[in-house]
Amino acid sequence: MSALLLVAALAASTQTLPAIPKLPLETYEASVRAPIEQALRAAEAQPRDAERAGQLGMVLYANEQYEFAAACFARAQALAPDEPRWPYFLGRTQSNLATEDRGMAALRRTLRLQPDYLPAQVLLAKALVESGQTAEGRQLYEALLRARPDTAEAHYALGKLDAAGGQADAAIEHLRRACALWPSFGAAHFALARLYRDRGRAEEAQAEVDLYEKDKLGWPTVPDPFMSALASLKGGAAARLDKGVQLAEAGQLQAAAEEHEAALRADPKLLLAHVNLIRIYGTLGQNDRAEEHYRAGVALDPNLAELHYNHGVVLMGEGRGAEAAEAFRRAVELKPTYADAQNNYAYLLMSSGKLDEAVEHYQAAIAARPDHRAAHFNLGRILVNRGKLAEAIDQLAQTLEPDDEDSPRCTYALGAAYARAGNRSEALKYLTQARAKAEARGQADLVASIDKDLRRLEAGGR
Repeated sequence: MSALLLVAALAASTQTLPAIPKLPLETYEASVRAPIEQALRAAEAQPRDAERAGQLGMVLYANEQYEFAAACFARAQALAPDEPRWPYFLGRTQSNLATEDRGMAALRRTLRLQPDYLPAQVLLAKALVESGQTAEGRQLYEALLRARPDTAEAHYALGKLDAAGGQADAAIEHLRRACALWPSFGAAHFALARLYRDRGRAEEAQAEVDLYEKDKLGWPTVPDPFMSALASLKGGAAARLDKGVQLAEAGQLQAAAEEHEAALRADPKLLLAHVNLIRIYGTLGQNDRAEEHYRAGVALDPNLAELHYNHGVVLMGEGRGAEAAEAFRRAVELKPTYADAQNNYAYLLMSSGKLDEAVEHYQAAIAARPDHRAAHFNLGRILVNRGKLAEAIDQLAQTLEPDDEDSPRCTYALGAAYARAGNRSEALKYLTQARAKAEARGQADLVASIDKDLRRLEAGGR
């Protein structure tokens, strides 16, 4: 009898176990198909192995095959019911697919297995609110903040709930906290701006709108070890491009170039790869290759400002100032709010003696990005030479931060402007600070120049 019961139980479990999905492999591009097919064969070879089913789901998820991934994660969960990764991935996948319960059942299972997993807590709370279960969602957000008060997304969500409930003061406090924790949180700045506007606090509302405009899509990241494991599984051109960008940011430029070239072999119309390769090859000193990618990018889209800007940077490095100026002019024509392009164009105009035009473009750079240090510095230099010392000092005073290799030079320029204006005490103050900063950084030539000016100033001159 017991043997018969065992056979019956095994038959029942086989019937309820989600099947390995039938995948349309022939529809995938080769670079995507290879890792998916490899994972599929492994899962089929050991059909009772939860890890292999889950790995297939992860590869599918990484390549945005969410429906097939969901089936694999459900299978892995059934095979290994005590492993928290599989219900978590299933919950995320169902959330992406906007299923009826938004993955909430799977996320609850994750939290039963690993109660303190922050990404699952945040995702479940969000799903609860979006599904209309706001009371439970609020409770989860509040519990989350008691344990982790620095969770910006929870403050944002509670701020939105408070605003919807007419509790403006509480909403403002939560949203301000969200913005303080994550300064580039675009949605939180926008929500805060609306509350300030509704209360007649126009200046504060405008300040928040300005911050929102700087990074509309900014959103706080939550460390997610489970999802981090998917990053290396993505195939295709986009994955090679992502890897290339990461290598470039790490300073591994030759490897970055190779990944970008591989991305272009997978997708010859990947315009961003051309844009990045112009800069990468220019930095490597391979200017002919940079020029090739500029031409290829222009053939795909001649109206992308970043193409012309990166080309201008390469030309500038070669000393081809007139051609670089034309490239930057084209970039700012296409995108007037492109602060770096405005600044570089202004610099070349200034270098060629076209000071009125240079001032106009430095001001445009600052309007687009108020903390643009180089634009403030060079605009200040022009104003000093024109004798507009109060305006120059105002510009140069905005160049003192951050504290880096440029700080001594910026501080020196501010001190010199005060000296020209006849303000001896402020001149001494900033020149002394500049000297200390330059000496700390081993900038001997700058120290010598500052010492010369300090002796003049202490002797009663300017």
